[in-house]
Amino acid sequence: MRLLRLLKLLGMISIFDSLYLMTTAIKGSVMVLLWAVLVLTVVEMLLACLLQSMVEDYVRTNPGTPGGLNVFKYFGSFARSMLTMFEMTLGNWIVPARALVENVNEWYMLFFLMHKFIIGFSVVSVITGVFIQETFKVATSDDQIMLNNKERTSREHERKMNILFKHADGDGNGNLDLEEFVQVMDNATVKKWLSSMGLDVEDATQLFYLVGSGESVNAHDLVKGAGKLKGSARSIDLNIFMQEARATHDQVAQILFKMEHLEAQVAEVSTQDNSAGNGIKNWFQPC
Repeated sequence: MRLLRLLKLLGMISIFDSLYLMTTAIKGSVMVLLWAVLVLTVVEMLLACLLQSMVEDYVRTNPGTPGGLNVFKYFGSFARSMLTMFEMTLGNWIVPARALVENVNEWYMLFFLMHKFIIGFSVVSVITGVFIQETFKVATSDDQIMLNNKERTSREHERKMNILFKHADGDGNGNLDLEEFVQVMDNATVKKWLSSMGLDVEDATQLFYLVGSGESVNAHDLVKGAGKLKGSARSIDLNIFMQEARATHDQVAQILFKMEHLEAQVAEVSTQDNSAGNGIKNWFQPC
């Protein structure tokens, strides 16, 4: 238990990421291992009992002969048959198969071939796939592994963006102006390189103003801005955009309502002024 705690602490050190992933995957695959052992044990037990009962007469009728001793070596008892079946499944299946084919009956060849196809290939491959799936499940659900992967990805992104910045900064002043930025972004190789990392450059000028904070772009702006822009649209970004759009729509609706209300008031005042002017005209008309 102390060693397991030590491994958990070592998982926080980047150099031990692989070791921590391995031990965590093994720990998470214990139940899969138990079920795999149980399934294989039951299947191999049934086949071992079947083979032992089928060759029992041959072993009893040929004691002391080379063929009888060879068959007894692999299928003379239940324990020997069980060991032979696991040897056929996980190791060399030719030797015990030859013992029955050459000494008892050639039709045993079909049994051993079917065993190899069904148990040796299919069942063992399924169990291996379950172990691999469990490993990926642990790698995507363990908190420490997710933090390590995120930190490793961030470091790799920062390293690549710094390489790009040094390549683009021709004068070495630590800042990229619009001309330098557009010049390096128009390079076909740089575009493919950025596209492979999830950052598609369509308009270099627009990307300059999105990444930078003014008339120039420094290394920190390039690392931070490229990290925000690369990749596909995320659900949280779309939800934020929809929320801001709803808020803008509500503000525009309120402004339009106030304008319509103001226009109604102006029209009403204008109507009242026209009515008052007509009354004065009518009063002065007899005079």
